[in-house]
Amino acid sequence: MGLTEAIGHAIKQCPVPMQPHLFNNIVITGGSSKFQNFKERIIKDVRSCAPDEFTVNVYRPEDPIVEAWKGGQLLSGWPVYPSIRVSKSEYDEHGANICSKKLNDSIPVSSGVS
Repeated sequence: MGLTEAIGHAIKQCPVPMQPHLFNNIVITGGSSKFQNFKERIIKDVRSCAPDEFTVNVYRPEDPIVEAWKGGQLLSGWPVYPSIRVSKSEYDEHGANICSKKLNDSIPVSSGVS
C-alpha cells in the first residue's frame, strides 16, 4: 500500500460524517514533503480514491520538518496528556492496543461532528 492509498484507507476507517472533513484537511510533514510536486501528487492521487462529492485539500506547513514535533509539543501541554501518555514499559507489556485504550478511556467522543 502506498502513501496515498494509506491516507484514503485511514480516512475511510473513520465515521462517515467525519470523512469529508478529513479529506479536506490532510497535512503533510517531514522532509519528504518538500520534494518537488509532492503536495500536488498527493492531492491528485488522494482525489482519485476520495468520493467525488468530497473536497480534497492538502496542507504543507511553512517548516514541515519540525511541524510534527510542534504538534507533539502542543499535545504535551493539554490537561488530558498525562492520562493518554504511554510509557515504553506499558507499550512493551500491552502492545499497540494500549494507545487506543488510553485514548478511548480519556477523551470523550461526541455523537456528531460540529
